[in-house]
Amino acid sequence: MSLKKVEQVKKDRFFKIWDVLIYAVVALVIAALFLSVFLTRDTSALTGVEGYYNNSLAFSYDFEKQSLNIVLTANVRETEGEEGTVTLIFCEDGGSFDEMRDYNIIVIDRSARTVKVTQTDCSNREDCVHTPAIQDSSGSIVCTPHRLRIIASDYASDGENLPIG
Repeated sequence: MSLKKVEQVKKDRFFKIWDVLIYAVVALVIAALFLSVFLTRDTSALTGVEGYYNNSLAFSYDFEKQSLNIVLTANVRETEGEEGTVTLIFCEDGGSFDEMRDYNIIVIDRSARTVKVTQTDCSNREDCVHTPAIQDSSGSIVCTPHRLRIIASDYASDGENLPIG
């Protein structure tokens, strides 16, 4: 590199005005997308939840009526839980309630109106256990290895569901 070229590079500014404008436009677009995602979510009170196994309704719970409806009786059982909660054990096909194999334990808190997966044996990471509890109409819990999806009853889908399993 010639000495003249080195001197020219030293004289140039690090950022030119067009560089700064492009970076500012990109930052504004990112901020607008971020705000649109978090400000448009439905945070209305949770009225009920539905659990789906292989895209078929497995159970539903209505907080207004405090009623549990188990559709897939071979896969879902209600067990004794703490006061004010409903505890469900979900086992996928081939799982076992007696040996606790291929299972998820789901706790529905009636007073707080929340739903949480508290135990599972689906993988080492246990993503569904570490997912925050469903507290409003925008929440969901997905256990991909067991093909279990728990969503709010009044959840408004944005389109086609992602495939599970």
